[in-house]
Amino acid sequence: MCKWCAKHGANGKWYLNAKNYLEETSKGYDDSREYLEVLWGNLERIYLGKTWGMSINNVISYRLKIPIIGRMIKWMVNKRIEKEKNPNPRIAEGHFGQVIPLEEAKIIASNLADVKIKANCPCRYIHRGIKVDNCMGFTALAEVFPKLPRLIPENGLEILSSDKAEIFLERMNQEGKVHVIYWGPIPYIAALCSCDYPQCLGLRTRMDFDINTVYKGEYIAVVDPNKCIGCGECVSRCQFGAINFGSSINRPIIDAKRCFGCGLCKEVCEEQAIHLVDRDEIPVIRGMY
Repeated sequence: MCKWCAKHGANGKWYLNAKNYLEETSKGYDDSREYLEVLWGNLERIYLGKTWGMSINNVISYRLKIPIIGRMIKWMVNKRIEKEKNPNPRIAEGHFGQVIPLEEAKIIASNLADVKIKANCPCRYIHRGIKVDNCMGFTALAEVFPKLPRLIPENGLEILSSDKAEIFLERMNQEGKVHVIYWGPIPYIAALCSCDYPQCLGLRTRMDFDINTVYKGEYIAVVDPNKCIGCGECVSRCQFGAINFGSSINRPIIDAKRCFGCGLCKEVCEEQAIHLVDRDEIPVIRGMY
């Protein structure tokens, strides 16, 4: 399990710990709603302007490629992203996520999060100027959404029942979206977003700069060669470049080091030839989140 599961997971995954969704947990920090309002209200400035005193553009991309300087920058940025005490929302401290599969997203929507509100995705608005209601906010964040007009869908904010939330997640899965659960502030869990690369700011920062805005999931995908018929549907489904098709063996090959464990390939396989296994069961990637 990742270090956050050990610290906030109550002997399980951090995002499946019911305590992390409670109203009392969101009040564990002073002005937690102010934190959420400032964070979600300033994502454009945080990701497209200056963050941690540096611009997220070609300059920082170049610096991150310099061996020693790049490691120092990543260490500093990751430390601030993962800050638990007195996080500064204006530079996204205490706000990062982890990829989860559909099954666990449904557990959260059905059994763990009391209040679920569907809202517009800030990432798509930032990148393309469009409003698409692909995000789900919980309890404290749900109270903040009405103060952020750009996050309000055209038909208004919708409070979702558990059944509607599951249907919503299934639709996002069919559309090829990756489910990402987000802290904010730690240990309160504020949102479950349906993301895709490169539009998602969290996934884009992780994929392009290898900064821990989004952790890899607790699983990786594995192919059962006895069930696979070589249709190749799973290859185009992967957003992380983790699946290649081996023409000589007529089946997909999954790169464990690139796999985020989202399960999209698993869901699209009609032969049920792909399943998810615990990441730490594979020695070569144990602890690589």
